[in-house]
Amino acid sequence: MTTPLFLLRCCEVGISIRDLDLITIGVVLDMWTEKSNDGVKYRRIADQADFDKF
Repeated sequence: MTTPLFLLRCCEVGISIRDLDLITIGVVLDMWTEKSNDGVKYRRIADQADFDKF
C-alpha cells in the first residue's frame, strides 16, 4: 500500500491527520474493511444459541 492510498483510506473513513498519532495502520485498515461491509445483507444473523454451540 502506498502512502497516498493509505491517506485516501483515512479520508474515506473520516480519520484526520491529527488522529493518526493515536491509532495504528491496522486499525485504519480494519475500519475501512468494516465500512465496506456495512452494506452487506446477510441471509441469517447468528444469535446467542449459535454462539453457545460454537
